[in-house]
Amino acid sequence: MTGRRSAAVTDRADPTLWPTVAWPTLSGDQQKIFRAREEAVRLYCQRASLRAIEAATGVPFSSVRRLYERCLQTHADGRLQGLRALVPYEHVKSYRRSATSVRSGPAGKAGAFQQLLERHPELEVLIVHELQAHHVVLRDGPNGLVVSGLSALHKRFRLLCLELGLTQRDYPLVQHEQGIRSLAAAVKSIATRSFELAARAALAQKRSGGVRPNAEGLPLVATIPFDAVEFDGHRVDVRLRIVFERVAGVEESFEIDRVWLLSIIDICSRAILGYHIVLEPEYSRFDVLKTVERALVPWRPPALTIPGLRFASGAGMPSERFPELGYALWNLFRFDNAKANLAEDTLRVLTDIVGCGVHAGPAYRPNERPHIERFFGMLASVLAHRLPGTTGTGPADPRRHLAELTGTAPAVVRLDELMELTAVAIANYNAASHTSLGGRSPLEMLGYYLREKQSALRWLAEPMRRNLCLLQHEHEGHVRGSIVKGVRPYIHFFGARYTSHALAGRADLIGKPVLLYFDTEDVRALRVFDAAGRELCGLCRVVDPKTEFSRKGTGVPQTGRTCAASA
Repeated sequence: MTGRRSAAVTDRADPTLWPTVAWPTLSGDQQKIFRAREEAVRLYCQRASLRAIEAATGVPFSSVRRLYERCLQTHADGRLQGLRALVPYEHVKSYRRSATSVRSGPAGKAGAFQQLLERHPELEVLIVHELQAHHVVLRDGPNGLVVSGLSALHKRFRLLCLELGLTQRDYPLVQHEQGIRSLAAAVKSIATRSFELAARAALAQKRSGGVRPNAEGLPLVATIPFDAVEFDGHRVDVRLRIVFERVAGVEESFEIDRVWLLSIIDICSRAILGYHIVLEPEYSRFDVLKTVERALVPWRPPALTIPGLRFASGAGMPSERFPELGYALWNLFRFDNAKANLAEDTLRVLTDIVGCGVHAGPAYRPNERPHIERFFGMLASVLAHRLPGTTGTGPADPRRHLAELTGTAPAVVRLDELMELTAVAIANYNAASHTSLGGRSPLEMLGYYLREKQSALRWLAEPMRRNLCLLQHEHEGHVRGSIVKGVRPYIHFFGARYTSHALAGRADLIGKPVLLYFDTEDVRALRVFDAAGRELCGLCRVVDPKTEFSRKGTGVPQTGRTCAASA
């Protein structure tokens, strides 16, 4: 044998990157053999001659190439065998049956079922489908996993074998039990190839611990602020009676049993960048985009009117405590598969305007977004669960039973008071120490990276800062009016009339299509653009003063939305 090697093989062989072996755990004789083989393969990768390798290690020159090729074989974990293939008396290949026929009787059938699945892939497809459809379930037994629903699967398996042309003289139909034991072993083997499939087959309610294999492209840890953020919506555990001003300053109230808090948290520092309150049965894409906007715009603390309510020392939001974080952009946005998150408008803003990558993890998997979920748990303990109208953490929560037994009425909270309570709770959270941050607070961690390590940041372009309404979806409309009847140009939008001094003098715009942008929290004013995207006439404001009162602090008017608040 010559010492020449294939360039394609040798160039990709780097023993330092191979899986290794904890050789001190081997016996004395095994250690000696393994260390000699390891040195021989290492010298072979360095292009040493086979005779020199034999002289240095004692490994026969005729075995060096064979050992090297063993290292390049694929392990069951999907990686190279590496140095694991050099352990004495270890098999690197699984058994593969070569005989094509199966003898009758109890013996001589090793590998026959696996050979059957390889010849007829439709049979393995059937097993996988039955596992995914929960027709076959894995359960814990005294001696390991037990397959439930095996009899029904075996019946379908036998019928498919007959459809594929197998007869009663072929394996497994020729057997006394027709392969039911081998089928059970195959089900467990196929199910345990991946944790997701095995957990699904076992009807696991959640998957915890570690990361999902298909999240390989995602960074496990955000190493700097704004490297990655998490977004989610949390249903606040409280029933409220909201009081706010309607027409001409008249107060109105209504009871709600669902309050949503949408938040964005920076993974590295654990700081809340922005939040948004929604008083709706479900939040929409408008609310997701409003939360993104609030995370970008510099925060201003609200004036507190509730007696005894105050911010803790050093509390606040990142964009308020560190002016350079105003309009700072993140690189990765993580959320679940809620429809509002995957809406076209949401993805357009995140990818085209914010310029970040998006990762839509599975819904109802809190472990996929642990940081935002932990924040929601903390906020519930310091805010929602301390209000009289709390619903607790679930039907079994004693606080919920206490409220039902005592007939406690929903807490009467003004909309501005709810905003104050939320602002103080979140600002104080940003200033509280975290054990995962080594005793630092999120704001202190941000200050460390900004002041000490001078982390690089991206910012929103200056022209976009002046036109944040473009984050929202545009609405199509037409300019109305009549020259003959003397009606000046105006825009009719959701039952109200909007105009401006500039629009009222533009007779040429009557009947022309326009694009309308507005703040989803305050639709007293519209930004008007022509069909080509050029701005027209400045701000158009609502004409009717009564309508102006009714639209202040509300969402999209007359469409079922009630009110919302952000910070």
